[in-house]
Amino acid sequence: MSEQRWYLGTTGFSFPDWGRSFYPGSLGAAARLGWYARQFNALELDTTFHAIPPRERASAWAAAVPQGFRFAAKAPKTLTHGELKLDGPVAKRTVPRLLKALEPLGPKLAVVLLQFPPSFRFRRFAELESLLGGLPTGHCRYAVELRHADWWHRQTAELFQELGIAWVTADEADRSVAGLPPHRVPQGCYQPRSAPRTADFLYLRWLGQHEQFPDLGREHLDPQPRLQWWYRQLSTTLAAQSAPGGVFGFFNNGFAGHAPASCRRFMAMVRGEETAREAPVRQPGLFDRS
Repeated sequence: MSEQRWYLGTTGFSFPDWGRSFYPGSLGAAARLGWYARQFNALELDTTFHAIPPRERASAWAAAVPQGFRFAAKAPKTLTHGELKLDGPVAKRTVPRLLKALEPLGPKLAVVLLQFPPSFRFRRFAELESLLGGLPTGHCRYAVELRHADWWHRQTAELFQELGIAWVTADEADRSVAGLPPHRVPQGCYQPRSAPRTADFLYLRWLGQHEQFPDLGREHLDPQPRLQWWYRQLSTTLAAQSAPGGVFGFFNNGFAGHAPASCRRFMAMVRGEETAREAPVRQPGLFDRS
């Protein structure tokens, strides 16, 4: 795979435990994003999930990173995790307000991610369809993460394909199953069955279980076998279907304990520094029966 098609980074960049294992000890907080951008070429902004930032902060982010760097911004939780009707006027104003605040990023803002909780069910399809159909168009694209299994069928895929919205693949295995490929994860641990192609780009999140590691300054388990599995699957996908819009992949600390280390492992695979061994295992298709 061409490295240029990949935008890889972490979900957030400001964690206290990273100060002794990722950032140089003498580096001040204001200089951390610039340092981060010399290691990775993308960042998922988690801070926008909690509140829409002032434009001045977006301007500082833009100034801290090079031209080729890309941001993905999470939509505010008031939209995705609140009690708003998604087809209502307040909900429909939320993403435009976020985009207005992030205007200083310019083309460095590549994707807005709408991440919905497991409680968000398919019975709200009409609301979601109305919200997504009214999103502003322009240089920014959209990705949607759905966590309840009843969304996984053709109607969802057809909606996303019609609108050119990426259907997010998220690896949420906890430490007891972290060495398994997704199709072998026990039924009690939700896993998407494949990376659905609904847009001209892919969006992947290696999440693990939230807050499962008390120390975020090191990896607590070896994610290499699981990352090799993902690399093989994605290599096959991209060989068959190009992704001209790129592949966005972000690591959370919950995946193995220290997101920068896990991201660097995967970057090495993309660059060919680490070969993915073993014969590829066929991953069940999105619409295969269980």
